[in-house]
Amino acid sequence: MYQVKNNRRLTRQLMAHVCARPAIIIDLYDAAAFIDMHGDRTQLWVTAETAVRCADQNPRLIDQATKTLENALRREGMLDWQLASVRTTFK
Repeated sequence: MYQVKNNRRLTRQLMAHVCARPAIIIDLYDAAAFIDMHGDRTQLWVTAETAVRCADQNPRLIDQATKTLENALRREGMLDWQLASVRTTFK
């Protein structure tokens, strides 16, 4: 697992539905741990992992890392749309 050095918050919370309870991803550390546990070594998850690593080094890339992880979750069918839309509405 990639060790996050500068734990920054994501642009918005992401809710991933993988088990009975949703996983809440709020920062780079959560994103790296989630990718390590649930992401296989496909190009989709490698891209998300690379985005997290780059955002760890450069805070200007945090928005792009959030979008990349959200895209990976959406394509895998893990993004919980109801919870994600409620969280971003009341942010």
